[in-house]
Amino acid sequence: MKKYFLNMIIVLFYSSIIIAQNTGYVNFNLHNSKIKPQEKYKNQGVTLIGCNTTVTNADNKYWKKAPQGLQWHTNNQVFEDLPYGKQVDTKTQKPYYVSKYYIASPPVFLRNKKGKSTKNTQYDIGIVTPDEFVFKGDKPIQQVYLDYDILELMKIKYIAVKPDESFRKMNINQVPFNVECKNFPWLNKGLYKRGKGASGIGVLKRNPDNKLGNLFLPYYENKLETNQKKIFLDCKVTILNDILFHHEIYFKVNGKKQYTINLKEFYEKHKDDEKIEIKLYCEYKEELPCGCEDPNREQSKK
Repeated sequence: MKKYFLNMIIVLFYSSIIIAQNTGYVNFNLHNSKIKPQEKYKNQGVTLIGCNTTVTNADNKYWKKAPQGLQWHTNNQVFEDLPYGKQVDTKTQKPYYVSKYYIASPPVFLRNKKGKSTKNTQYDIGIVTPDEFVFKGDKPIQQVYLDYDILELMKIKYIAVKPDESFRKMNINQVPFNVECKNFPWLNKGLYKRGKGASGIGVLKRNPDNKLGNLFLPYYENKLETNQKKIFLDCKVTILNDILFHHEIYFKVNGKKQYTINLKEFYEKHKDDEKIEIKLYCEYKEELPCGCEDPNREQSKK
């Protein structure tokens, strides 16, 4: 009997070691913003999205330093014990892997009393570096830098996203995406002039009314013209299916599946419509994507 309990203790000990090794840290360093955040929104939000895993600064399980969000002008703000590697789905009891994380941080802008953007407001989009990563090591640390003093201020045209009924049936509550604008202007600083190109991660969240929120198309106004013509940036949006757990989400263009669409082209094609909205579709997918599988599986086959 003593030997049995001793063996059980040894098994539990090694199991706890394995569990402890499957966690990592993310160290956030937040720099300046061109827009001074209002007191109510003085802390900056951040979200990490992995396979079947979402972590925000509101989750005290991982975020203990500043529960309300990241603090400006502050380095070394740490998310602790983030899961990675092999996990088990609580519903199906089937294994999956958190192989990759994406990082989303919302733009900074002035808000009204209801928290919405003020009339004719400008947005400080900012850059997150890196905005995706894979943990490497037994107890790894990932450094992340957020800089909101590097891109030109932009205005935003919102485009509503309507989910297909399949979202409700499959209980899909959020959709991660990447917006990439090849001509997004950088501030002209000493080391570079007229730099262009930027991208950022975002998350669409489904509400009880089965709506998914909005995608946004940045633009600026040409002040040299009398009517201040809106100049929309050349941006495309891509659904991040590589971390979607047993689901595939897509647009439909001419009846065909498409995972990336050009937002500028879509807006210019539909700008005279009474209501502009992009529709998203969802299908169940038995096969897990690369971001939900063992990243070492190919090496193990050799």
